[in-house]
Amino acid sequence: MKLSRAIIALLGATAIVGAPPFYGWAQEEPETTEETTPSEADLPSPVEFYTTGVSLFEGEDYTAAITAFDEAIRLRPDYADAYMYRGASYKALGELDDAISDFNEAIELDPQLGRAYLLRAEVHYELGNAQQALSDAQLALALDPTLGDARLYQGLVALQDGDSFTAISEFTAAIEQDPDQLAAYLLRGFAHDQEENYFAAIADFTYVLDRENENVIAYIGRGAAYYHEGELSEAEADLSRALEINDELPYAYYNRSFIYASQNRLGPAIDDLDTAIDLLPDFTRAYLNRGLLLARQGNTAAAVSDLNRALDLDPNLPEAYRGRAEIQLDRGREADAVSDYTQAINLSPDSAVLYKLRGDAYLADGNTAAALADYNQAITLAPDYAEAYAARAEVYADVGDIQRAYDDYSLVISLEDDEVDPDVLYKRGLTRIRLGDSAGARADLEEAADRYLETGQADGYRETVIYLRQL
Repeated sequence: MKLSRAIIALLGATAIVGAPPFYGWAQEEPETTEETTPSEADLPSPVEFYTTGVSLFEGEDYTAAITAFDEAIRLRPDYADAYMYRGASYKALGELDDAISDFNEAIELDPQLGRAYLLRAEVHYELGNAQQALSDAQLALALDPTLGDARLYQGLVALQDGDSFTAISEFTAAIEQDPDQLAAYLLRGFAHDQEENYFAAIADFTYVLDRENENVIAYIGRGAAYYHEGELSEAEADLSRALEINDELPYAYYNRSFIYASQNRLGPAIDDLDTAIDLLPDFTRAYLNRGLLLARQGNTAAAVSDLNRALDLDPNLPEAYRGRAEIQLDRGREADAVSDYTQAINLSPDSAVLYKLRGDAYLADGNTAAALADYNQAITLAPDYAEAYAARAEVYADVGDIQRAYDDYSLVISLEDDEVDPDVLYKRGLTRIRLGDSAGARADLEEAADRYLETGQADGYRETVIYLRQL
């Protein structure tokens, strides 16, 4: 379960691109040989409008800054830096198409303007154009190696592509260039998490928190890493602390629900998912997980409603089809279950578990041949899948192919060894009876009886003893 990947997409990037960049320079007025009249000399020059725009930008008055940059550009249409700053102002206001247009113009006027490429990379990343963002970040860094933020975007794109090694390399290079770049530590923490190096992830998030003790993204990231390490108390503390700082973080509630669910605290887990959905009404995975938890509570109507909503938002969720199929099977709607499992398999064709589960649904519906085909496929995909062998053995036993049933039960026992379910020993004992191997049957049934006693399964023990008395 990759909790942090969602955080990276929705929160981590905000830490980099959300704050306005500050570029504290102004261009010198180019020399001109043209004479000006006294009235013209009294008018502000394009550089003065530009400088005023920069001051307004840095004061976060972006609308007024745009007006100033408009005047600078009107007076000097080839003013690349004014286009770049106006684009940054549009970006800060969320007007991304206008921002891209201005960055394009700035780059066309001055192809060496590395900062404009970086700003355009930021917008492309926000728009989900990862490869364009990567291309611009690489150009920015080639033109101006001091632009450490370009490395962050290169790392972000690599992280999004699942290339955690490259991402860590880029974030580390950014740190080496600017050891005070906390965003690089933060993002490297997520990259370590993706690589399942949770100890290193915790170290990076802790480094950030030691310097910014109210950085909610670091708390969320560290909480996720603690969860993966099985440190549930620490995970809950970090996510709860993030919510104390800002109680409108849907992903913090979402992540904390995993902790509660793992402790079988289903009520608090569902409460957190309720809040996450209230804050983010189209939160697909929150609907998915709430549906699965509601099913565990036995509230199947509400569970199906949530799973349907998740699939409305994203029809490509195999987990939602699987969850709904399990509910349908419990309701005795085997054909509907088969249909949902088939949808899930179409999305995850390499999942041995899904084939095994669909085989169970076929078997419940009386379609033995289809069940056997699915169990065979599950075993082909996962040759050590003990549950698939056990299910296939039951089919063989039911159709009278006792030798194959015995062979499959024997494979399950060899795979699970000391952890084997006593039911498997019991059933192999019965196949041995049918094969005429009384001594082997007694050995299996005696071991099954011992394990039933050890695990407190009285009914299984009594039934096994009945067969032992008959031998």
